[in-house]
Amino acid sequence: MTRKRAGKSSPNDDVIEDGDAQKGANIPSSGKPDGLLIRNDDVGKGRTARTKAGENSAESEMPFNDDGTRIAPIVIHDPLFFAVQYLARRRGHSVSRDVLVAGLPLENGLLTLALLPRALERIGLSVQNHQMALRDLDEFDMPAIVISESGRLLVAMARSGKHLINCLDPSTNLEMEIATNQGEWKLSQLVLLIKPIDGVAGELDSEKVTKPRHWLRGALSGHRKSLAYVMLAAVFINVFAVAMPIFTLNVYDRVLPNKAISTLWVLAIGLMIVFLFDFLLKIARSAIIDYTGRRIDFRLSSALFDRVINTAISARPESTGAFINRITQYEVLRDFFTSHTIVMFIDILFMGVFVYVIASLIGWVVLFPVFAALIAITATLIIGMRSSAAVKSALQESSSRNAILVEALSAIQTVKAARAEGQFQEKWEATILASSDTQSKIKWYQSLAAQITTVVSQISSVGIIIGGTYAFSEGDITMGAIIASMMLSARIIAPIAQISAALLRTRATIEAYKTLDIIMNLPDERKVRSSFVTREIAAGNIEFKKVRFAYPDTEHYVLDQISFSIKAGEKVGIIGRIGSGKTTLGRLLVNFYETSEGEILIDGVSIKQYHPAELRRQVGLVLQDPELFIGTVKENILLSDPEASDARLLDIARQTGVEEFVSRHPLGFDMPVGERGAFLSGGQRQTIALARTMLTNPKILFLDEPSSSMDLATERELIGNLSKSLSPAHTVLIATHRFSLLQLVSRIIVLDNGHIVADGPREKVLAQLRSSSGEAGS
Repeated sequence: MTRKRAGKSSPNDDVIEDGDAQKGANIPSSGKPDGLLIRNDDVGKGRTARTKAGENSAESEMPFNDDGTRIAPIVIHDPLFFAVQYLARRRGHSVSRDVLVAGLPLENGLLTLALLPRALERIGLSVQNHQMALRDLDEFDMPAIVISESGRLLVAMARSGKHLINCLDPSTNLEMEIATNQGEWKLSQLVLLIKPIDGVAGELDSEKVTKPRHWLRGALSGHRKSLAYVMLAAVFINVFAVAMPIFTLNVYDRVLPNKAISTLWVLAIGLMIVFLFDFLLKIARSAIIDYTGRRIDFRLSSALFDRVINTAISARPESTGAFINRITQYEVLRDFFTSHTIVMFIDILFMGVFVYVIASLIGWVVLFPVFAALIAITATLIIGMRSSAAVKSALQESSSRNAILVEALSAIQTVKAARAEGQFQEKWEATILASSDTQSKIKWYQSLAAQITTVVSQISSVGIIIGGTYAFSEGDITMGAIIASMMLSARIIAPIAQISAALLRTRATIEAYKTLDIIMNLPDERKVRSSFVTREIAAGNIEFKKVRFAYPDTEHYVLDQISFSIKAGEKVGIIGRIGSGKTTLGRLLVNFYETSEGEILIDGVSIKQYHPAELRRQVGLVLQDPELFIGTVKENILLSDPEASDARLLDIARQTGVEEFVSRHPLGFDMPVGERGAFLSGGQRQTIALARTMLTNPKILFLDEPSSSMDLATERELIGNLSKSLSPAHTVLIATHRFSLLQLVSRIIVLDNGHIVADGPREKVLAQLRSSSGEAGS
């Protein structure tokens, strides 16, 4: 048997079996990447040889059998992840695949370059992209990820000579030397330098990781040049706006009196050139704004959804509809940065330039448009301040309206069954009336501002004509200057007409920002703790130590001084009355909520030290009322492991009873489930939820009333399947009211009003319950 690896071996080296690697198995996360062994069990005892390849190849250590034949390289499922894992651990960051990629939209289950920055930020690292030749790569920047033009990915570890770099091929975990002056490696390559965020080095600095750069700055970063180009284009467009008045001035004052037709054509051609550039600049500005808007939209929405989906459940607001409405406020923020609002601010700044130009043309007569502008600005500001309260009310009313809508639609069958349509209609109409009144106020303010601006603009024009007439009669100005000033005065008043709308939009943006900032600062369940133990749950021992728990905003303890321990492989039943705390035990076990007091340990480690992705991969929870999503049966089962094979899917379907009803449907696993599983029975939904959980083969399984919606025949089949599929290594907790399920367990814990009232072997506890029941009956 041949063993070839990158780096030195140690007793704790992780081993990747050849068969597993070829199947795309995940790399174990408990050991160091540079200690991974690659084992080929199908070959005899082998040896390795170093060979020098041709010009387009690299020197590499390749494994050989004793007969001289080369052993096929081991293919690692996700080379980019393996490279990142290697680099992260070289910098002292312990990281597993679940921690790095949990929640990311992987492409075919693989980490991509586009997702790399988001993945690295989770562990306090950042990536810098450089296009350079490898001969220019500084030793100080190694190890680094190198991607050739042909798409080959390597990890440059250290220089081994003037033109040689020692590299690791993450697709095979083999070391090699590449010549930087030969073949494709002498050309420019994409080099990814992995660096700590904000200079964090060595140990992971929890403060830096839990407090990354501001979410809005992160969304806008990288677009400063684009916004600068937009502003520069706006400056030139405003400068070009002077061209037409100047053309008119020269025509009236010079061309017409002197009949200078040739001058007219020179001026006209120059003006046409200005118009052309003005047109091109406006097209370019719109294109840049559109491109930037799409990029900002993607970043904002991705960051927002990432935070929402990973917010600690205990921090979620009670109303889902109101929460959804708050989330949609990002559109207001996006529109502010992607609309022409920024351009309008440039136009306002140029009002001073136009005032100066008008003053140079008609002297003191410029006071008329100046005073008119001051009156319009004052009125607009007053109206904007008065309307700010209406804007805030509109956002609140929109939130209430959305809450009612989502609540009614998500439980439409219950609404109809309870004949509560009228009550919801009444609530809806009340919010609509309030919202309508508020919107009317906002529109009235906007209309008032527009009318004031129009009247002031007209008065300004009349003032320029009257003042210009007096100045013309004195011989101080020309007729062309009056006409040019009239045209330029419109450039002063026009932006003022937009100030009111801009102020309302700005006020709405500020309110939206405040709302989103609250959401973005909600506790993130991945980062609320300073560090996580990055390791798998090896056995599945469970211990509750004096646990007390009350749900948020309540004072009643659902669990009170709960203490028990469950050994790995034990099968335990949890029974009790409704509201005794059975379901809460499962929620606490997967850390949906943190205990009010006490501690929960798995394999002797507090669950608070496990990353949620690691914890929930090893602790499977099947809730009593499982949620399904629009799609097919297959899609709903594969939610927990999209990379699972069809063979694994069929095996789990047989174990859980899904195959029994799927096989009778013409579409099979492609049968639709409807919204929240509306096309299925309660029992079918439960079997799909059970299959989804068992697909990942968790060490610990918590089943909350797994057969509450099943008929007796289906329940018997489920019990038979579970008894066969649950191995002695599985730690199983079953919360149930049905005694038939207790045949799967060897121990029973009885809860009553948040306290343990009995705990022991199944037969002994059942005998106690029968005895107490008989005494109560007598």
